Amino acid sequence: MKRYISIFTLSACLLGAVLPASAQAPKKIPADKQRITLWKPDKGQYYFSHALVFDYQNKADKTAGTIKIHLDPVTGAMCFVKETSFGQGGKSFDFVIGFPDGKYIFCGTDEDGKKVRINEVVKEFKPDADTKKQQQDDFKTYVVPTENKREEFGLASTEYDLTYATSGSQEKIWLIHTPFSVYPLYGLEFVESAVSLPVSFDYMNLLPSDLLLSEINSKDVVLKLKSFGKDPYTANAKGYTVLKVND
Repeated sequence: MKRYISIFTLSACLLGAVLPASAQAPKKIPADKQRITLWKPDKGQYYFSHALVFDYQNKADKTAGTIKIHLDPVTGAMCFVKETSFGQGGKSFDFVIGFPDGKYIFCGTDEDGKKVRINEVVKEFKPDADTKKQQQDDFKTYVVPTENKREEFGLASTEYDLTYATSGSQEKIWLIHTPFSVYPLYGLEFVESAVSLPVSFDYMNLLPSDLLLSEINSKDVVLKLKSFGKDPYTANAKGYTVLKVND
């Protein structure tokens, strides 16, 4: 997939990890009252009660703005809407829905103006046992927590020293411990026919599924989570015809 920018390049062995055993699991976010009537995946309708909003500055492209990612806290499904997330980096897609199991739904128009839906699966969401063990070891080696902690939008956040495997250089990042998987965001980088966000969230090969990058200030990009809270949005894929693609 064509990307606007890679925040950093990881060695092939850096593949996710898990939180320390002492970390306390965050409380799950309950479903709101509207979800029971609006969440109807069997009819192609998906309801997202919350949204993550990031401020970003892409130093390489000399661009800046915000990225909004809609979230269903119950399932961890995320929705990326063209106007508020990927913009021109999404070809003719109107919106994309990602799920924690690696499934993605892309809805948009083809060259003939027909509304089409593409279903894809990211296999990297389910690493084997050996890969998981390597993930744990690499995370402990290259992502080390500092003593700095804070609360962000009701969730615990910790500062980490990130060491680049190739150069050995370091920089500080902030990670939020979430009650939902953030892999639908990180995994978007792995979908071949997908979209490109204004900055890369290529962290699935480094971070565990419940650690959300909330802040980084590198030589290439500045990124900070500006808000996280209720912001209802409903995506309807019913009018889009499923288009089969080759594996």
